[in-house]
Amino acid sequence: MNYTYTLVLTNGRIIDPVNGIDTIGDIGLKGPRIVEVGKNLDISSAEKVIDIAGKWVIPGVIDPHVHVSSWLGGYPGLKMMAREGVITALDLAGPPESVFYNVKNYGSGMNIACLNGFCIDKDFGGYDVDLTDSEIKERIRCSIDEGALGVKVLGGHYPLSPETTRKIIKYAADMGIYISFHAGTTMHGSNLEGLKEAIELSNTYPVHIAHINSYCRGSIEDPLYEVAEATNLLQKSSNIWSDSYLSIFNGVSGKCRDGKILEETVKICLRMKGFREDESGLGEAIKLGFAYVVKLQGEENVLVTGDNGYQYWKEQNTDTALSFPVNVSAVQFSLATIKDNKNNFIVDTLSTDGGGIPRNTMIRQGFDLVHYGALTPEDFVKKVSTNAAKMLGLNGKGHLSPGADSDITVIDPDKGKAYMGISLGKIIMVDNIVIGNGGTILTTHKGEESVRRIGVDYTIINTSSALRNKSE
Repeated sequence: MNYTYTLVLTNGRIIDPVNGIDTIGDIGLKGPRIVEVGKNLDISSAEKVIDIAGKWVIPGVIDPHVHVSSWLGGYPGLKMMAREGVITALDLAGPPESVFYNVKNYGSGMNIACLNGFCIDKDFGGYDVDLTDSEIKERIRCSIDEGALGVKVLGGHYPLSPETTRKIIKYAADMGIYISFHAGTTMHGSNLEGLKEAIELSNTYPVHIAHINSYCRGSIEDPLYEVAEATNLLQKSSNIWSDSYLSIFNGVSGKCRDGKILEETVKICLRMKGFREDESGLGEAIKLGFAYVVKLQGEENVLVTGDNGYQYWKEQNTDTALSFPVNVSAVQFSLATIKDNKNNFIVDTLSTDGGGIPRNTMIRQGFDLVHYGALTPEDFVKKVSTNAAKMLGLNGKGHLSPGADSDITVIDPDKGKAYMGISLGKIIMVDNIVIGNGGTILTTHKGEESVRRIGVDYTIINTSSALRNKSE
């Protein structure tokens, strides 16, 4: 039988800000594309029908900041995200090959894109803070050839000089690729001053500045004063796209060498509570419950602390991810909800900085803001899908128009959590159980050969559609 629809979701509350839809109705899919949204679709012409009365149907959730590579986060993050209703995600560190192999071998059916963290060697034992023009261009070219959509400057973790950072942003723009920036250089850290510097270094080129909440932890001024300063800066910078997350936990590397901590952010966290800024001080922070170690438990990463966390950290020769509870709830709330005088969100999207780092709470905590009345249902969809699709230039995602990608997240509003995930027409999660596998890599024409060689499904996208100036 030649079905009109391969799947119809019926009787759900359909919310799509792009098309101004908020109604009880049906949505019909045929394979990877949406066919029709309306009332009383002819379900007799559907191969499969699912009644989702009482549930919300929204464009597939997009998390623009996750970690699922072997270096940070790891493969468990692919299923951890799918359980939370995420359909598309952007890994913000790489390396690309590791991300893509994890999708092939441990995937959950999601759409995954990747940036390559800039200027970090494979052993993370050292790096140059100054690079020549030819070195910068060659590293960018290699990243794209390996399948990444672009690059990320890991300034808050591994700071480069301001001049090198400025050149990376310029050359990325010249080459038409995506660029993200964890604010911080050798001059300014991962704080409000680092954010100010990041905007200046962007020099009006389009840049995605990651996790604005990380720069408002009170290291310079009162945290809410820092929020006011940060949002004022962002409001004046139409070239800057941004995200923030809602978890109190950050994510860092706990790796040490010769008693020294390799990552600057770890030192900042230890300084906040008066611990020594070396391996012994970090060990004390874990033992006393301030630092949490990311540990694989079954098929999922969890946070452990105290003696158990310390023992695992030492067993791994300190090469583990860590989390510190250093984010301020009032800051998270403000950055998630604040708008300008045109009713646009100043911080464009929610994210998690999660994946394999156990804080994939974007839907659950975002829905708490809906229950509280801080976000309308339309606002919620914009923050978890629509705006991220615009930022990434994914024209077929973030809305439920006929012809759009069949990417859908179904939410149980009573429980405030995802109930079902659909990626390109395939159901990948139902009621917290992941049934999808593999996935689809989002890459460019230049990265196609590398992704094909790995043997995983992929879609070619045009990065020139991403990070368009917001005034356009």
